[in-house]
Amino acid sequence: MSPVRTLATAQLRADLRHARSGKRATGRLATTVIAYGFSGLVLALSLGDAPAASAMFVGGSFAIVLAAFGVVGSYDELMSRPRDNAWLATLPATERQHYAARLAGVGVYVALMAVGIATPVTVGTGLSHGPMLGLLVGLGIVGATAWTALLILAVLWGLTLSLPVTALRMALSVARTALIAALVLGFQLVGASDEALAAPWWPGAWLADALDGRPTWGLAVLVGSLVAFAVVFTAVFPTRYFRVLRRLADGLRTQGKRSRIGRQMTAPERWAVRRGAVRAAYGFATAAFADDRLVRGRLWPAALLPAGFVAFGWFNDGLHSLVGVGQYGIAAGALAVLQDPGTQFHLSVLVVLLFCVQTLVQTLQMSDHAEASWVFGTLPDARPRVVQVGAQKALAWRVLFPLHVGIAVLLTLMMPAADGVVHAAFWFAVAVFGARVTSLTYGTPPFSRPGDKFDAASRFIPLFVSIPAAIGLLVFQIWAFATVGRAVGVTVATLVASALLGEVVIRWPRRRPAWRPVALHTTAAPASEARAA
Repeated sequence: MSPVRTLATAQLRADLRHARSGKRATGRLATTVIAYGFSGLVLALSLGDAPAASAMFVGGSFAIVLAAFGVVGSYDELMSRPRDNAWLATLPATERQHYAARLAGVGVYVALMAVGIATPVTVGTGLSHGPMLGLLVGLGIVGATAWTALLILAVLWGLTLSLPVTALRMALSVARTALIAALVLGFQLVGASDEALAAPWWPGAWLADALDGRPTWGLAVLVGSLVAFAVVFTAVFPTRYFRVLRRLADGLRTQGKRSRIGRQMTAPERWAVRRGAVRAAYGFATAAFADDRLVRGRLWPAALLPAGFVAFGWFNDGLHSLVGVGQYGIAAGALAVLQDPGTQFHLSVLVVLLFCVQTLVQTLQMSDHAEASWVFGTLPDARPRVVQVGAQKALAWRVLFPLHVGIAVLLTLMMPAADGVVHAAFWFAVAVFGARVTSLTYGTPPFSRPGDKFDAASRFIPLFVSIPAAIGLLVFQIWAFATVGRAVGVTVATLVASALLGEVVIRWPRRRPAWRPVALHTTAAPASEARAA
């Protein structure tokens, strides 16, 4: 067996190993395909008998967005732990062979994603327009997924090789957030355009041009990007792969040596978070936001996405104030909001906000140091949900609060200042309450699960929950925003309800500690006494 195959197989087996039992769970591969396949099935049903070019455009664009979330969200798992990479580098294999094994591991994950998305669309298009066109559309969707993965790896590896180590971790977090924002918001912008198929700057349009054989600038950009990828992935990165790994490890060590000012609790936080187990989880979470490789990598891309959607709504003039819309009835107000171009983007913001809140809570369950989560069990009254409350409080005040302060500033650019502040405060209250409820669904302590790139099913659950929840929340917001006074009262009541829910979890019910026998420490009897007995 070649070294490349040996390394790739060993890495895949390690990824498929169950985090707790250590047994190999090959069912995760099927779960990943099924999760993405369900999204592809929904897309295929929505396309119906649409023309092949439209199916290529929509399917390719959808694959680009899902691939961006998948690869960016799993980038840390795809690159493995620095200490694991240091151990693998000692094996008898060349740098190019290690590099090829890494690309093979990434390729397996991307292939599962691409097959899941492309198969339903391929079948649907084949039934409507013939097997050949269906196959071409499926290959285009697979190509879009692979193209997105290569783009993300090229950008992140290029930054890793070119930036100073001291700025590397922050730059990679910003780059991952910018990549997701550009692709997701680009998808929204193209979807709102009447000439989407002719957009020369959107990769999905390039695929439609290629299917129709149209000689456009987009098709030229597609060919040029493929040539550039071929050069960098065959001539540049293979000889610099070990340097990429070393710089990633050096970035982690440099970040760990920096001042701990940003990770320490402030005086208001110490006053507000007093209980031992809650405070311990709060402090653990603030440290993880700054230092944990898995948490930091997923935290900010998910946290900043709602702000990006608000900025996109401002750009499209679709986030006017909802104050007073529901004063003539909830049904009439909801219909007016969804039909008015000046307010219809509110529903999209709510969907994204609820999705990102659930994703953030999921992120708090993971850690690069998951094996150290036993420390929570040494604290008095360290029930898992009590510890979850502490981590969720850190999420609320260290991430969600500054995020919504920025959103309030953006909203004041498109509506009266008072209305903008009320909207941002309402969204903050909803986000805090949603995070509190979501965190209480976990029966294990936070930061107790290692990352799992094949756990795709859990990533789609927040999206399926967010859409109906956002519709109901929009109706509730229309009722609450009939007047400014009612909106303020509902916002305050939501924050109070969230705080009370946390106190109920902390104070009640208090489970009686399990009885344990008293340990008896005895000394062995002398040999003579033992024989006499």
